[in-house]
Amino acid sequence: MTSKNCFSKMLVRDLKERGVWLISSIILFLLIYPVQILMSLDAIASYMKGEEEFQSRITEQFSSLISFGNGIMYVAIVIMAFLLAMSGFWYVYSGVKTDFYHSLPIKREKLFLERYVTGILIFIVPYFISLILGYGAGIMKGAETSGILSLCAKGFVTNVVLFLLFYNLAVLGVLLTGNLFTGVLAYGAFLSYGVLLESTIGLTKVAFFTTYIDNSRLSQVFEGKFGKLSPLYVFDMILSNNKISMKDVSVVFGISVLFLVICMFVYKIRPTEAYHKSIAFKKLQPIIKVAVVIPVSACVGILSSEIVGRNFIWYVGGLLVTAVLLSFAMEFLYYLDIRECIRPKISTGLILGMLVIMAVTLKLDLIGFDTYLPKESRVKNMSIYIDGLNSCYDYPEGAGEMYGTVPFLQNTKIEEFDAIYQLAKKAVAIQKADKVTADSEITDSEITDSEALYFSVCYEMKNGKEVYRGYCIPKDEENLKLIADIYDNWEFKRQVLPVEYVKEEKISSLEIADLQSSHDSELSKETIKSLFKTCKNEWESATYEQLSNDKVLGLLRFYLEYDREDGDYYNGSRYVSVPVYSGFQQTRKLLEQNGCKMMTFEDYDKVRGIEISQYDDKTGDRGAILNVTDENQIREILEALYITDNSEIFDISTINYQIEVKIDWKSEVFNNTDGFCSCYFRTDEVPEFVTKALEE
Repeated sequence: MTSKNCFSKMLVRDLKERGVWLISSIILFLLIYPVQILMSLDAIASYMKGEEEFQSRITEQFSSLISFGNGIMYVAIVIMAFLLAMSGFWYVYSGVKTDFYHSLPIKREKLFLERYVTGILIFIVPYFISLILGYGAGIMKGAETSGILSLCAKGFVTNVVLFLLFYNLAVLGVLLTGNLFTGVLAYGAFLSYGVLLESTIGLTKVAFFTTYIDNSRLSQVFEGKFGKLSPLYVFDMILSNNKISMKDVSVVFGISVLFLVICMFVYKIRPTEAYHKSIAFKKLQPIIKVAVVIPVSACVGILSSEIVGRNFIWYVGGLLVTAVLLSFAMEFLYYLDIRECIRPKISTGLILGMLVIMAVTLKLDLIGFDTYLPKESRVKNMSIYIDGLNSCYDYPEGAGEMYGTVPFLQNTKIEEFDAIYQLAKKAVAIQKADKVTADSEITDSEITDSEALYFSVCYEMKNGKEVYRGYCIPKDEENLKLIADIYDNWEFKRQVLPVEYVKEEKISSLEIADLQSSHDSELSKETIKSLFKTCKNEWESATYEQLSNDKVLGLLRFYLEYDREDGDYYNGSRYVSVPVYSGFQQTRKLLEQNGCKMMTFEDYDKVRGIEISQYDDKTGDRGAILNVTDENQIREILEALYITDNSEIFDISTINYQIEVKIDWKSEVFNNTDGFCSCYFRTDEVPEFVTKALEE
């Protein structure tokens, strides 16, 4: 009992000594919760009061601020954790104070817990009080409280656990160092080291591996394995989803307890004379040096290389020079002695040796990243994204994440993947030949853009692992045959064609665009739905060969209704653009029967003239202009034109975007001189007289 009373008295005494921090904490939390909630809800009331959505908007904002959506609170957690840890254990940076505290007839563990618990109380008590006041402020402003209280409790528990994690890291940073400067650096390192490692690995893959897919989701620093080592990952997870499961909170709490045990152990063995040293434990110095210098040097080396166009010599130079300078800087930080900086160290030699080995390994791809090809028997399924084909589709809401290479690969799985595997196998063979000839740019230098076919794949292994790679292969007959086999596979079509994700009952209106015009149709909903079914059936049944040898005449843009309750189309009207090929006879016939005949490339007799402009591919300046009025020349031009503008899904053939074509139709009805559907020539199909005229 006496021991408990003694501990309580120690807490009260410490709270009095740290009264300034307690008052500051109270003021801060009052600003974060009741004041911010009142200001935010008043701001909403000033421009939404009286509207139908006012009540729901007030409640939504209130629930966000009082629980998981208060970003200012997370900033406060990070800063307060360090300040309270520093204020509680500041004395370890002073020899006199350390001697005084350690001379008291109190066990080190008890002394540690007294300072430690006081810091937690300074955080929790003002937080709890301000949370109650904030809850009252929300009620006062008319926010609905149904379910808010439980959400508020979960937010409170989560934020306290997060504070404990950051607080323990801050305490550990203080105990491992001997002055304020290195203490701040240690805390910053604990927060950011995982991010540094993940960024270094990502930059290295982009710089050295030609098959690496640098995507918007997997390459985010908090999404990789090392990025998750950073405690900031928890904040990213919460703010991204505006929630966190109690299971994840339990895991964070367990990690916090582990760091608490480590802190107590470090405090117990920390030498009293460590107050004047940058690092309290000398044996940690070379370990910290290696851990910091290698990733930082790697990043600087890559940046040096990128500035001069991915030059390997500059990479090695930046790598080694940074390593030497940073090693000297850290030795100076440790000893504050120039002589120690220039004295040869085993750790410096180890760092330079490891960096040289790393550079050689990356240059020669000794780990086999670019030549990786799993055995077909180990692959469960595959998916493929073909540049110039998949990128030309418009997907409706509700289709999932279909935009971007990796989201597309993740949302499409093909079990009959033999053609995809064979295509990847041919690409890997090119990579192996590349490594043998030591020409890392073979796919770019020996395969020109007009001959290149770029695609990305995902191997989903039977053990659950997913591997992503991006390849470049020649656009020869054999490879295009494999592309045709892939496209004609119904399993691929079923997941790729955007019409497969459209709910017919959601179709509300239709916009028709062809060579001449773009206008909203006046057809009935039933006719539009019938037109959609017809066009969908013809698109599904068309083979790759048919579409490759056919021309797009225009677009049917089906608009989809906005359904608030369903939630499929929650951002207003959405649409799906369906290309109409000349071979879609049933679709064209149905359009013509309803008075919507599409203009075609064969209607040259309805053209008054054509203006052809050429643009400089470097400066973008408009150069020569050719006006064509001769009927035969107009016919030759129309026969060579193709519609692009996201309607030519087989944009694998190279389009000459330097030459722009504008058609002037004789009929003024819906006449668009700018053209809704842009028309271009393919590089190898520009009429000879056009080429000569533009060159003169």
